[in-house]
Amino acid sequence: MIKFRHLAAAAAVISMLWSCENPVTPEQDDNGETISDIELSVSADKITYNPDEPDGNSFTVTSNVPWTANSDTGELIFSPYEGQAGETVVTVTGMTAGKTGSITITTTKRFSGDSQKTATVSVTGSESSGESGETGKVIYEDNLDKATYSSSAVYIDQWDDYINATGEGAADVYYTGMTVSIRNNFTSKGYPGASGKNAFNLGGDGVTLTVHDISLSPGQEKLELTFGVVPPQNSTFTPGTTLKLHVDFDGGESLGNELDFSVKQYGTWYFATCSFGITGGTPSSLNFMLQSGANGVRIDDLKLTVTDYAAQTVEYSDEVRNAPWPELPETVKENRSYKYITHRSTTFRSGKEVRNYSACYDTVRHNPVWVAYPCHPVYREGGYARTEPDPWRPDPEMTLKEQSIIFGSDWAEWPWNGASSATDGFQYWQTMSDGSNFTRGHLLRSADRSGNGAKINIQTFYPTNIAPETWLYPDIHGQLEDLLTDEWTCNDTTYVVSGCWYGDNSWFTYDACSWDQTSENSKICRVPTHQFKVYLRTRNGNTGKTIAECSADELMAIGFWLPQDVERQGTISGGNLADFARSVDEIEALIGGEFNFFPEAPASVTSAYNLSDWGVN
Repeated sequence: MIKFRHLAAAAAVISMLWSCENPVTPEQDDNGETISDIELSVSADKITYNPDEPDGNSFTVTSNVPWTANSDTGELIFSPYEGQAGETVVTVTGMTAGKTGSITITTTKRFSGDSQKTATVSVTGSESSGESGETGKVIYEDNLDKATYSSSAVYIDQWDDYINATGEGAADVYYTGMTVSIRNNFTSKGYPGASGKNAFNLGGDGVTLTVHDISLSPGQEKLELTFGVVPPQNSTFTPGTTLKLHVDFDGGESLGNELDFSVKQYGTWYFATCSFGITGGTPSSLNFMLQSGANGVRIDDLKLTVTDYAAQTVEYSDEVRNAPWPELPETVKENRSYKYITHRSTTFRSGKEVRNYSACYDTVRHNPVWVAYPCHPVYREGGYARTEPDPWRPDPEMTLKEQSIIFGSDWAEWPWNGASSATDGFQYWQTMSDGSNFTRGHLLRSADRSGNGAKINIQTFYPTNIAPETWLYPDIHGQLEDLLTDEWTCNDTTYVVSGCWYGDNSWFTYDACSWDQTSENSKICRVPTHQFKVYLRTRNGNTGKTIAECSADELMAIGFWLPQDVERQGTISGGNLADFARSVDEIEALIGGEFNFFPEAPASVTSAYNLSDWGVN
């Protein structure tokens, strides 16, 4: 036994001597391929983040292997978070003034026994001499956790008690999205500020969640949006592919303003950061649209703050639109979701080319804002005839997604190549839970553009001219239509604007339905709580003058404010038409001052009305 121990010790000595003469190094990977030594360096080990001098807010990573980067504080924002072999510029886009954090670069292993190298860059935030002086101010924040639903999931158009929006611009915030739900399983965790509990779930590829009406104050033009996001199970997150981010202004919902954003991974969840600047002025509000690239993307903890560094810019324009015709409203407040369309046609018998109607259509609510049109005997050359059967048609000036689908799919002259409409039979608004349904109501009456089979009549059946109707006082509406045709139309032309007011965005229906059954093309359509009508004409009706040529004494105007039965009170018969009369200026105020009706008319004409002038008792 003693000899054995001596022999073992001798063997150990011999082995150690051999190792010294022939050292073993990790020069081969798991497949036996020779590899080089790891190289990693950074161009600076310390930088000061200064939002006013963006050129100095970056450093270069040089490596011959892939690498990842992490910060030790959520106050330090940078990108990219990983890189390949070669030189990569890392840019710091945010760091709290007066605070210091660090970014650690770590090489990735090439094989199981490989070693790793690290390099650290210290980042200190400096005070900004920025324009707003509000850096870090919270404009909007929502962890979606005000209440938890009784089961694991509910669609956001069925329940909104989860909304917990705070911040100086959050008072009017609401959310919309088809097949978007609130879920309380697989809750957010890991990233800074992760709240757990509820999160949005985007239930399909291409599904869009819209955050509406985040208010801005003057000068808030450099902003940062952050949120937690998790991709579908067993997949990685790629900004711009797994999820796209868009922004629009003043109620718009355009997908044209796409924003770049970066993400940092915290286990299964990622933390997304997007900084951007607005050029051209400060809009009154923002909408964010988050569009999924896969089924099951989840989002939580949205937050918008004032920042002092803009990684990208988007342009805002507050140009107003002038009115070339007496009945065309002048836009006072621009809204990018509004689309303006004018349809022209020819009269039924004389073949005279005329302006049929102009419309402002809300491509987010998928219903009209107003329809403006002239009334004159020439428009009624077809008598009382209308096209049979009712020629419900898509408006060729809008896409399928922009307009309400309240038309069939059997039209031979479909305006978009390769597009399909709703399935046959799916051409109505959804029936309400009480069994009643919305009538497809004309803003410009079909009878005021008469002629069986005539284009001038068919155009009145476009969605541009149709709104969901469920009148509280249907007799009042009927009286106004009859008065316009029988008494108020004159040789000098009567000018009319008929429109919708959406006083409560919680009232909606779905289009492309077969009564209460939705289709694959169904989308939310907001229901107007009121409709309005304003009228302008000469007093004697036969002056031969244009509106601009008339004095105030030669003109008269009036408006009417008509409630809808959105609360399902049940229709009310009768009523006094005078009770619904308003001045044109009052109607403008009731709809929020977005438009100036009859801009050519003197202020004294639009600010008052005389019921007897219009034959109203």
